[in-house]
Amino acid sequence: MLGLINAVSCDVHHTIRQRSTDKYTDACYEWEQVLSCDLPTEPAEDAQPVLVCTKPEIVLHRHTPDCFDADGNLICGQTQILEHQHSDACFETVAEPVDTGTLTCTDTAHVHTARCYGTWELVCGQEEHTHSEACTQNEQEETVFCGKDAHTHGEACRDENGELVCGTEEHTHSLACHADPGADVETAELWEQTFAGVTLTGNWRQDTLAIAETQLGYAESTKNYVVAEDGETVKGYTRYGAWCGEPYGDWNVMFLTFCLHYAGVEGVPPDRDCGGWVTAWADAFEPAQSHTPAVGDLVLFDRDGDGTADRAGLVAQITDSGFAAMEGDAEDAVRLLTYGADDPGILGYINLPEGPKEFTLTAQTETGITVTITGESASLPYPAREITVTVTEVTDGERRTIRDQILGEEQAEPERSYLLDITLWHGEEEIEPTGSVTVTFSGIDTEGLYPKVYHIDTNAQTATDMEAKTGENGDVTVDTDHFSLYDLRFLNFQELSGYVGEAFINGGEFQLTDDAWTWEEGKNPNLSITKNTTIDLNGHTLTISKSGQCFEVQSSATLTIMDSKGAQDTVDYPGGTVYGNKATLDGNTLTYYITTSAPNGTGTTEALEQHTVTLTGAIRCGEGSDQAIRVNGGTLDIQGGALQNNGGKHIVCVEGGTLTMEGGYIVGGGRDNEIGGGIYVNNNGTVTISDGVVAANRGNAGGGIYVNNGTLNISGGAVAGNWVNDGHNSGGGIFLNSGTLNLSGGYVTNNYKNKCNCCQNDTNNEHGGGGIALANNATMNMTGGYVTGNYSGLAGGGIYAGFWGGGVTFKMSGGTIASNCAELGEGGGLRIAGGTTGVIQAEGTVYITNNKTLTPDDWGGGGIFVQDKGNLNITNALITANTAGGYGGGVAACPTGETLITHTDGAAIYGNSDRGQNMSRGGNGKNADSLVAQANGTFTSNGHKDYFCVRSGGNNPISLVTGKMLGDGAANWTGSSDGTYITISKTGYATANYLFGLAADPDSEAVAAAKGAARVIITGNHSNIHGGGIMTNGGLILGRKEEIVTATPALDITGTKALLKDGAAQESGRDFQFQLKNEAGTVVGMARADAATGQFTISPNVQYTQAGTYTYTLSEVNDNRPGITYDTNVHTIQVTIEEKTVSLLGVTFKSYNVSSVTLDGSESGGSSGSGGDSQTGTFRVRYQNGNNWDNVNVYVWDADRNKIVGEWPGKPMTKDTDGTYYYDLSVTETGKYNYIFSNNGKMQTQDIENIPYAPGKEVVFKVDGKILSNTAASGSSGSGDAVGQGSNSDGSYTLTIPGDAFTNTMTTQLNLQITKTDSVDTGKTLEGAKFTLKEQGTENSMEVTTGKDGIALFSGIRRNTTYDLRETQAPSNYMTAGPWILEVGESTAMLYPATEGENGTLTKSRPATPTPERL
Repeated sequence: MLGLINAVSCDVHHTIRQRSTDKYTDACYEWEQVLSCDLPTEPAEDAQPVLVCTKPEIVLHRHTPDCFDADGNLICGQTQILEHQHSDACFETVAEPVDTGTLTCTDTAHVHTARCYGTWELVCGQEEHTHSEACTQNEQEETVFCGKDAHTHGEACRDENGELVCGTEEHTHSLACHADPGADVETAELWEQTFAGVTLTGNWRQDTLAIAETQLGYAESTKNYVVAEDGETVKGYTRYGAWCGEPYGDWNVMFLTFCLHYAGVEGVPPDRDCGGWVTAWADAFEPAQSHTPAVGDLVLFDRDGDGTADRAGLVAQITDSGFAAMEGDAEDAVRLLTYGADDPGILGYINLPEGPKEFTLTAQTETGITVTITGESASLPYPAREITVTVTEVTDGERRTIRDQILGEEQAEPERSYLLDITLWHGEEEIEPTGSVTVTFSGIDTEGLYPKVYHIDTNAQTATDMEAKTGENGDVTVDTDHFSLYDLRFLNFQELSGYVGEAFINGGEFQLTDDAWTWEEGKNPNLSITKNTTIDLNGHTLTISKSGQCFEVQSSATLTIMDSKGAQDTVDYPGGTVYGNKATLDGNTLTYYITTSAPNGTGTTEALEQHTVTLTGAIRCGEGSDQAIRVNGGTLDIQGGALQNNGGKHIVCVEGGTLTMEGGYIVGGGRDNEIGGGIYVNNNGTVTISDGVVAANRGNAGGGIYVNNGTLNISGGAVAGNWVNDGHNSGGGIFLNSGTLNLSGGYVTNNYKNKCNCCQNDTNNEHGGGGIALANNATMNMTGGYVTGNYSGLAGGGIYAGFWGGGVTFKMSGGTIASNCAELGEGGGLRIAGGTTGVIQAEGTVYITNNKTLTPDDWGGGGIFVQDKGNLNITNALITANTAGGYGGGVAACPTGETLITHTDGAAIYGNSDRGQNMSRGGNGKNADSLVAQANGTFTSNGHKDYFCVRSGGNNPISLVTGKMLGDGAANWTGSSDGTYITISKTGYATANYLFGLAADPDSEAVAAAKGAARVIITGNHSNIHGGGIMTNGGLILGRKEEIVTATPALDITGTKALLKDGAAQESGRDFQFQLKNEAGTVVGMARADAATGQFTISPNVQYTQAGTYTYTLSEVNDNRPGITYDTNVHTIQVTIEEKTVSLLGVTFKSYNVSSVTLDGSESGGSSGSGGDSQTGTFRVRYQNGNNWDNVNVYVWDADRNKIVGEWPGKPMTKDTDGTYYYDLSVTETGKYNYIFSNNGKMQTQDIENIPYAPGKEVVFKVDGKILSNTAASGSSGSGDAVGQGSNSDGSYTLTIPGDAFTNTMTTQLNLQITKTDSVDTGKTLEGAKFTLKEQGTENSMEVTTGKDGIALFSGIRRNTTYDLRETQAPSNYMTAGPWILEVGESTAMLYPATEGENGTLTKSRPATPTPERL
């Protein structure tokens, strides 16, 4: 009998029964059989399939919408059944077997699995059965829909000349021919019936979920499909594809947009894929790392790891470990799939709002006046869907009474008037808005009339002028936060033309019927505005005739400028340079440029728009005046028209008053020697721009706008193409001096700051700001808007944030700074000056992209530059695809800068590039880039494209970089610190005292996580010298600024697992598991060895908070693999932790490093720190012989020119199994050596100098002599005890267990057990029978004798071998049996009765018995 013995040692059991004293033949013997098969193994050729399985026929069925009635009841009468085969998940153990080596299954004709041992219970509740052809009837021939008959041309199709004569097209039916284009097709009427029972609540999240739930189980058609080009892949018809116009398209996203659409969700991206959803829904997107999923969220997946969403679902349930999401096109159906919250494929979530951000409520009077209320949803006390509005027109008698009582009879009689009672209702409760809303009145003929709208408070007996505005379509709008009675009055304008005289002295509403002017001989008009005045230019020109004249708006008065005719703006796209395009004003024609910017993946794309405007209605200064309009405590409201002051100081001067610009143009003002050519603000004046254009103005500071002790709010419009001509001046577009700029929208674009003759030598970059310049404690808050396409001849192409020591504050939480240029100086996009405090922390997304500095000699900063004594803190930054002509394509720091790159809300810096060619010219003595960095071979030959930092010497750290980047992935830094090669692991860090160069190499998962977590995008920027993305000469913190930042560099414990099979070492099957426990017995780390190499690395998941000694035990996990003898050895590891600190930029960085490790009582490796404890050991030098030299020699010398391995060309190296060459140096301490590798002195590398060594470490050199890795690198130099020293260069520690850490054994050779018994009394065993077993073809034989138990045991039986078995001596009074032939295969053994020939050769005499049994 062949049987399995403890899953490793297989015995062949053979029982022989004999009857005493009789003469026996083969027929006297029988074999004890265990397994028999009654089925033929080779059926006859003409045999037909016969149903032999005993299972009932199972009809597979999946429910479709047709299986349910309108109420959702199942009506098909079938059970949903899918093919099912039991897996491990279908069983649970119900009793732990006493002996896991005991086989409990009875099926010997299969490969045993874990379920074959112990006691198990089937818990899945499904019957296991897979149908074969024998279980099913032949199907009828399938119907084809191609409209063609199958036909293959034969001889009958051709005439005697071989010409075709049949007239039938040759056609072979393919998969596509069976597609029924009419099957399962639905119209909107049909698919809308599937969710007809859903009542929309107005809550987007609930309604989307309700629609989606009605679609669960829907599957794409298997009858109506198209076939892909490969001829095999089919894409079935779906209702979602039909709704989107792509019936056979991929429908994962189309399912979701279908549900969103029918739920009434607004603003759904029209894309057929979700790749652009992160951008399209930027305000609602949340990275996976920072968001807890909730029911109603849209989940975005990035399955290919490219950082872009490629699949989407709807979160429908929250589970203990994550969530369940409804997805379309999930194995061709709508399914509910479960995910863990930490699934690495999740990019993030769209936090779908409950309703729209904005609302619209509408009502209409019986006379046709429509009242529309709009605003942000937050302005209402309840969701807009729960609110109704009513509007009632009050009768004439009531209206006149109220007007006379409250407004007074002195009011001018309007041409038309309406008294409307407007009320908001929540159910039966009358409510008011909680914030400002906009009310639009339409359906009223307002042509030639001026509107006045009053809010009538009957309780307070007051009327409030709501400052109504008329749109181009005649609609009237007001802003309000309360409702009741509104009196709408439409008055005739006072017509005005020619000399204006005293027309404005009493205020009123005026409309030009022709051109007008302000001077006639001998007359002096009064242009002081003391009462509310409106001037409709109506396409005509009002000329301020003399230089000493201007409109002056006094306190409590409002001057409104409008142009009912409106200017014509033509937009073209000329291409070309997207920055520095100044606006021009030629007569009545204004040409200005906007550099538009749109998100594009992890960057932006800019385009140049050319706007050509024919100015119609205008107020112009006939002679250059100080200003056209002076606001002296009052309000100037510009709704339309153009204001011009050619050759004057300013166009508008705001002295303590308010300028509101909602449209129109302020153009062509200013002088080269004056400030604020367009708008000048002083004495706490306020300017608010929501629309309109300030263009083609100039000055010596703030060519467009100059603010001195005032406030500038920009939420729309454009400040475009203004300039300062004198190269020593600043702020081509805007100059803010001791004031506040709030930029939330609109464009500051294509403004220009000229360069000067001496700019080339201005090493301090003392002026700049093509777009914006800030000075003297000014504050800029940028929450949105665009600063694009501006040009500075010196520094700060986009924004020049402060002059030296100016105390400026710059805060940015939204918006875009893109495609700006600084020509000779630093900071293409943004320059943070000494004394300026800058913070960039995005609430949505910030873009600092495609900016550049062309400086030939300054240090650079394509995107951002930080000056000495300036400080900038940026969080959640993605810094990639930036370039530099020098060093540090991503980030660079020059001599006086300090940089801290931390792991908390930090930065992902990777994928940048630098050329390493262009160096600064040493302005202010800062030439460390050429004297220190460029001269250091270790620095230049290793990474520096992503980060670069240098100064001329120093003993204290000036920069610290951690290994974990934004998104919690590993940056995988490599490079050098202070001239020493280093690497930084994910939990590690490194510092430098004077020279840093790093290149990152994150994996695709880390990149995807970083892109998902990024809020500040710094990409596509360029510097001609250093710092393509950022250049700092001041303080730069990339990450959250905290008082204390802690880190625990990893302790990696590595070892090798050995597996011996029959005494031979195995190179597979070594994937055993190991665990690390702390002193309390808690598992703090797990690892599984590589199956092929046996190598494993395990790290304690511990964040240390104090120094001390910690003890761990490392052991193997016995997972009860059959036949394995496990190594029970337990290693004791003691780890000594020390605390180290570095202080930079007000942040204390604490690290808890491994200072020493003992393994089973013996100290292992080195220790962190700069101490010089003596150690003895070998330092392995390894060289990658890519040149294929026949011989490789290594020549070594120290700093004193001592020859370490003898004379040139040194010692021959040993070739290793991986093709590299190595040489072991005997060392007793740490230090540095120099190397040359050569082909026995014929060809050689350059000198490789100052390479650290240490006992027990290894350095690996590339073929060109550059370092691939060096575990002896210290990560620090100088006398300072810098953080980052340790067994590894990044502060981490690697403990390598020598030899094989654990060894398991297994035996696979077989035993042959023969039991000799009496044939009559089978319980009687026979002693003394001798058997010999001889391997055929050899002289190898074994002989054994049965003992008292009647058993003879042969051991060492080998697989795939044939043996001759003979009984050579029978027990007393018994005769011998046999002989036999034993054939042992890989998994079976066959025993054949045999006959012996004349030459002693055995041949099989009859079929084998017993039947084969798996070994």
